[in-house]
Amino acid sequence: MLKKRIYGSGIEGRTARIREVSPKGQVSVEYLVLTGFILLVAGVIFGFALVSFNENSSFAKAQAVVGEVINQSNLVASWGDESAVFFWIDVPPNAQGFEASGKQVTITLNQGVGANQVFGYTRVNMTPVSLPTTQGLKYMKATFSDGNVTVVEIVE
Repeated sequence: MLKKRIYGSGIEGRTARIREVSPKGQVSVEYLVLTGFILLVAGVIFGFALVSFNENSSFAKAQAVVGEVINQSNLVASWGDESAVFFWIDVPPNAQGFEASGKQVTITLNQGVGANQVFGYTRVNMTPVSLPTTQGLKYMKATFSDGNVTVVEIVE
């Protein structure tokens, strides 16, 4: 071990023991710092990917719901007056609004960048109605009467 005299630190005249830095210890510290930095970068990338995946998943689910309502509405209209069809939809978790009016079905999603709308058009007129926006599976009924399709939720 080396000894060095210390001056200007309040303990003047005393000797302190100084250890030489081992090359193995320096490599270990550098490895830990590098590994920590890589894990930090990977964590940030993983966080952004997770948020992006959740938004894309909700958007795809909303497209499927709108498509299902449109397909069932067109089907029940093709069967004629007083016909009805029952079907299931899976409403996404961040739905703010879900309306059917005229020939349009629209779901409004609240996403990280603001509100996005997913919409589609039917071949028949829809009775204006606001549909459920709570997340999960919903049992729906579409009926055709007087040239209009009415879609409602069946609550058990």
